[in-house]
Amino acid sequence: MALILLQVLVLGVIAAAVDDVPVTWSPSPRSAVLACEVAEWPRVQARRPPPPLDDERPPWPVAAWRKGDREFSYKRVSENNNLEVRKNGGGDGIYQCKVRHHEGAVLGYPVNLKFSYMDKQFTSQPDDVTAKLGQPLVIPCSIGSGPPAVITWKKNGETLPDNPRYHQLAHELLITDVTREDAGVYKCIATNTNADKTKYSRPGRVEVQESAEEEPALLPVHHESQVARPRWSNLKLACPVTGWPRTKLIWELTPPGGRTGELESGEEVLQLLRLDDDQVGLYSCSVEGRSDIVKTFNVSYTEPVTIALPPVSKEAMRASTVRFNCTARGTPEPKITWYKDAELLQVAGRINLRTSADRTRIELVISGVTSDDAGVYQCFAWNGVSVASQWGELNVTGPGAAAPQSVRCAPAGAAAVALRWRPAAAQVIAYTVDFAPRDKPGTVRTAQPHTDTQETVRVPEPLTPYQFQVRAYIPLPTKKNVASDMSEGVVCMGQGVPIKLLKQDDGILVSWRQFAFSTPGVLQWILQLANDTSPSGHVTNVTLDGEVYNYTIQEPSTRQYVRVLGSRTLEWLPQNLSLVEWTSTDTAGQELDDWEATAIPYELEARDVSEHGFTLQWRCDAAPAAFLVCVRRSGGDDECQESHKPSATVEGLQPDSEYEVRVRVRAAAAASAPYRLRTAPAGEGPSRFEELRYEIVNASAVRVRWGGPRGNYTVRHSARLRLPVELWAALHTAGNSALINGIDPTEPTYVIVTGYSPYAHSPVLTIPAQGVELDSKDLQYEYTSAGVRVFWNSAGPREVRFAQNITQPLETWRAINVTDSSVELTDLDTKSAVYVMVSLPGVNKRKQVLNIPPNPNNNFGFHLASMYSGIGLGVCFCVMCVLAAIFVCVWRKRKLRNRTPVRARRPTTSPGNAEEEGSEMRGVAPRANGTEPLLNGHVHAHSKTPNGKMRKGRRADAFDAFDVSRYEPDTTAETTLGDAAPALRLLDTSRGPHLDVSRGPHIDVSRGPHLDASRGAELHVSRSSRELGDDSFNKLPDDNMNSELTRGAEFQLDNSKIRPTLQPNG
Repeated sequence: MALILLQVLVLGVIAAAVDDVPVTWSPSPRSAVLACEVAEWPRVQARRPPPPLDDERPPWPVAAWRKGDREFSYKRVSENNNLEVRKNGGGDGIYQCKVRHHEGAVLGYPVNLKFSYMDKQFTSQPDDVTAKLGQPLVIPCSIGSGPPAVITWKKNGETLPDNPRYHQLAHELLITDVTREDAGVYKCIATNTNADKTKYSRPGRVEVQESAEEEPALLPVHHESQVARPRWSNLKLACPVTGWPRTKLIWELTPPGGRTGELESGEEVLQLLRLDDDQVGLYSCSVEGRSDIVKTFNVSYTEPVTIALPPVSKEAMRASTVRFNCTARGTPEPKITWYKDAELLQVAGRINLRTSADRTRIELVISGVTSDDAGVYQCFAWNGVSVASQWGELNVTGPGAAAPQSVRCAPAGAAAVALRWRPAAAQVIAYTVDFAPRDKPGTVRTAQPHTDTQETVRVPEPLTPYQFQVRAYIPLPTKKNVASDMSEGVVCMGQGVPIKLLKQDDGILVSWRQFAFSTPGVLQWILQLANDTSPSGHVTNVTLDGEVYNYTIQEPSTRQYVRVLGSRTLEWLPQNLSLVEWTSTDTAGQELDDWEATAIPYELEARDVSEHGFTLQWRCDAAPAAFLVCVRRSGGDDECQESHKPSATVEGLQPDSEYEVRVRVRAAAAASAPYRLRTAPAGEGPSRFEELRYEIVNASAVRVRWGGPRGNYTVRHSARLRLPVELWAALHTAGNSALINGIDPTEPTYVIVTGYSPYAHSPVLTIPAQGVELDSKDLQYEYTSAGVRVFWNSAGPREVRFAQNITQPLETWRAINVTDSSVELTDLDTKSAVYVMVSLPGVNKRKQVLNIPPNPNNNFGFHLASMYSGIGLGVCFCVMCVLAAIFVCVWRKRKLRNRTPVRARRPTTSPGNAEEEGSEMRGVAPRANGTEPLLNGHVHAHSKTPNGKMRKGRRADAFDAFDVSRYEPDTTAETTLGDAAPALRLLDTSRGPHLDVSRGPHIDVSRGPHLDASRGAELHVSRSSRELGDDSFNKLPDDNMNSELTRGAEFQLDNSKIRPTLQPNG
């Protein structure tokens, strides 16, 4: 259980606000490098021992990274605390770094990483279309891409010219007031630089013809009913309308809490520049004289989050109260989440959030500070646009003292808990018990101080778990008192429901009705029966539902004991129930009045009586959870409504009619005495609600209008008629109409309008449901020559969304608004399935998706194409194999032709009877006729092949020293002649000088004349004779007996410095 709780806390660090973390798209489709960004990074100081002076290893990173409950190894974190994530090694998700601090730990900003992508096919692209002169035209172009692709347009192969009639929207190109010059071939280009992809749509030809008489209608374009853009940005609202002759377009703006006003613009594209407060509100465009053609945009702006009042590091004494501020600004309003030492902080008990009276500050309040409260407190503020974070340290100071130990608790009643603990010290001035609700935020309560080691605490709410902690106050030798830390917390809840027993003919009725009605929220009861109340006695449990409040047991022949337990959750808290009292069956009473609820309302009074309603008030000695107010017209039935306070407003009555009103406690059967009244006559009240009517704006909006004088009105609406009127949603207006947004078109809506000065109500206006939501089982389909036709039974406006890749976001699915009961989907890939969802416009409920498989009639062509593709791939593979074999053969022949044959070397005997292997020198003296030139003091001897012919000279190669494929098992004895004693050095010419070829081929020939072999010695093959000086004669000649000195233009042979050496054969 502890492990599960730990995982939940770890997940809470990142998952607490996943939806509010802005998306970060990877700069590459395969990998991304995430930087660890921490608020106030200079204050973070990692505490680690200094490395040894001779330690050349790179320092370990400071940050640790994790994704959910998965922590990444330090090996994946670079020295600068960056984390490299690969698509196949981590994937999309929320990543966050944690940095150790000397007081705790600090979290970095979370990164909502998503890898960039672009779909292979366009979801919509240009088609051949006929435009009409003077009317708007929409050319679609959209593709699934993350981040969204940049769309550019071409007309007749050239970049689309700048024209005020051309508007590039998110998913379309809108051309207003089409002219003859707009004819041509259009093509869109989608570019995603992050994914390094560019897609070209198919061309679509636009032809222009004369307009004919046509009714006005909205031209379907991608529509956002809720539009939020950054403040000071520009925005376009498109409302193209077709029809001939052209009609006037009216734009209206309703500011928040203001009056609706008409705008001067009549363009089909309304442009908002530098979005600010004066441009925020509900925009609607409509055709003059046509109330059914309306389009709305709820425009708002966004602002990044800034923390105006950050938390400040503090020092506090034990038992004191500490407040950390974290007041954030932003649009939308940011949410605040607190963490302690990089773990989600549970705001409950001693730790809770408080808002100042002026609502300008939000503070984290820690009451009764203990040593465990020390650490780093960090707040994150996020609003879906950006994230801000600040942190502060809490250092608990002062002398400490031992906390009370072995705290135990047990329920002692429905709202009482008994505690016991061991003494904290030999001398204690006082103990205090702090308690607070365990499962919900609440103020910490402190019981009265005392010197005993036990106490029975009365808790505010019965059957509610509370956490209890004990603190001791101990005197010091300095004549000062010190508060100890809090003890370990223990959780207990009150238990033992007060019951009444009533003897009946069929047994004994056990009832806890009064307690059940005064304590709502109980989910389960357990009735216990026992013959003996000792701890070892047998107990029978009877589990009952939370709605039950009495139970009949058989009358026992001997005495039995009964008690009832309750729980607000289905998981019962294990507790010691030895202190919970039992009730004997001998106490069963005979009178019903002993336990029947007797609370009856009285002193009913009606006020503000109008033509259609009144306000009723009453008094009641008890404080029940709810009242029922029942109104009956003469000769009619009761119509009851619920009220949670001793007053109610009754609406929807008929004028000049007599009514009878009764009020009773919901949990009781007895009601008040009837109260009779008569509504006002129809002619006497103000006729301000004449012609109360409604107009459907769209599927989720309706406009209510009424006659009468202008003034202040309150419009209340609800989908539940029986709900009390004061709980209906309300909006205020100063005119004779109101626009109601966010209604459910699948349910009827009830509206009541309230006027003031004088106070009056309208009758209930019922707006019927606009349509029925369709499920996947209500949809049918059939294949057509152009695609798929989807149809259903009910009529009305619908929004049809479809795609052929179900994994792409729903917002990117192609959308079609239809008014008929069918739609034909075209431009589909016949090899892929189609996924369709039909819903009412403006309804955000996710519906089941209709899966339409590929058309089986197209399978033959698909298999034929697959067969031809397979044959082509096979032929290509065979051709590649033949070419590879030919290449290998040619390569091997050339290699054999160029390889030096291996021949045996004959040992030659020197004049000193010493054998010199590998030497073919025959005492040839230097000659000056040029036949055998003496190069650098070395004799060049030609060797013969086994057939007696002279071996051809071999081209010298600077890389011969690295050719380990040559067979040269012997070494060369290099003899130096001179006045000094002869020195013999062994030189292995199968390896270059100072080159270790066992470490791999590290020769970089691309960098010029410097050959880098395993980062060791450098072999210089291009140095001039001047650079070499006198030491140049010590250099080893190449295999053709040529020294590098002969390659210089200024070479002068000085035989006095020549020291002949014996060279290898070949």
